[in-house]
Amino acid sequence: MKSLLLSLIISSLLVSTAEAAKTSHILKLKETRQCAECDLEDANLKQAFLQKANLRTANLKDANLNGADLRGAFLQKADLRGADLRNAKLEDANLEGAKLDGAMLKNTVISDRTVIERKWLEVFRLVNTQVSNPDLSGVDLAGANLNGLDLRNHNLEGANLQNATLEQALLSGANFNRANLQETSFFISDLRNTSFREANLKKGSLQATDLRGANLSHTNLSRTNLSSAYLEGANVSNSNLDNANLASSILRETDLSQAQLRNANLFTADLRKADLSGVNLRGANLRGADLTQTELENGILGGTKLDGAILREMKLNGANLSRLNLSNVDFNGVNLSNANLRGTNLSGANLSQAILDGANLEGANLSGANLHKAILDSANLLEANLSKANLSEANLNKANITRANLSEANLQRTILSGIRLEFANFCGAIMPNGSKGKC
Repeated sequence: MKSLLLSLIISSLLVSTAEAAKTSHILKLKETRQCAECDLEDANLKQAFLQKANLRTANLKDANLNGADLRGAFLQKADLRGADLRNAKLEDANLEGAKLDGAMLKNTVISDRTVIERKWLEVFRLVNTQVSNPDLSGVDLAGANLNGLDLRNHNLEGANLQNATLEQALLSGANFNRANLQETSFFISDLRNTSFREANLKKGSLQATDLRGANLSHTNLSRTNLSSAYLEGANVSNSNLDNANLASSILRETDLSQAQLRNANLFTADLRKADLSGVNLRGANLRGADLTQTELENGILGGTKLDGAILREMKLNGANLSRLNLSNVDFNGVNLSNANLRGTNLSGANLSQAILDGANLEGANLSGANLHKAILDSANLLEANLSKANLSEANLNKANITRANLSEANLQRTILSGIRLEFANFCGAIMPNGSKGKC
């Protein structure tokens, strides 16, 4: 306890010392305009008079320099990352080697004698002038603050925008094919019909963006934030979405075929009528997601969380659902033909009118499940637990129920022609003719 208290006191003293040093640096700058290597991070220098100030290698990260007079200032190798330079006067200033990643340059004033790297001059022009040439292919804008820009229908193919911010931007119809967009933020931007084919968006942010009709096929979206994004009708086929956040996203009629979605977060996502054929959803979170009429043919769902998911009229034929916990899940009318459900927990599940012909249900737990009018033609139910299951009017033609447990199951009007039933347990079951199974 004493050591913890001592640590807190020391930390407090260090913070106080650092703040005192920063305050003295601000005073020194305002009085002398000589502050090379000073620590001015987060300093409020709004509209400060800093003409010809010596700020070489100074730390001005996130500083407020809005409207500051920096004409003729020496800012070589200064750290201006995230600084507010809006309305600042930088005529004749020297910014050679200065770090301007994330800096706000709207209405900043420069002259032809301002020394600034070509990259940041390009950013300045984009932010402050009407772009006459929509071809920006291959341009280096890494780390640039491009928030609110109108780049509709612009060509940025192969551009380097790593760590850039394009938040609240108008980007519909733009071409970002094969662009480097790692850790780039497009928060709340209009990206309708934009193309990102083969782009790298790893760890980027597309949160709350409008991506309707966008092309994101063959794109790296691993660990990307797509929460609350609007992707209706978008093409995201063959893309890498491993560990991506798609919580509450709208993916209606979206093409996600052959995509990788391992450990992705799709909590409460709207996936109605989406194409998920061949998708790898191993370990994904689909709790509360709406998968109505979604196609997941030959998809992989090992370890997938489906609690509270809506699966009505879903196409899961050929899907791998082995050993999942799907108890009490609603599979009403779902197509599960030829699906792998070996060892799966389907206790209490609603499989009414489900299509399970050719499905592998070996060792599956179907106790208490509702299989009313389900089609189980040629299904493998070897050693399956069907105790107290409702199989009334189901079709088990040529099914294998060897060593299956059907005790107290309801088999009224069930089709059992051609079945294999060696050592099956019918104790207390209601048989197709209404009689009780022998114990």
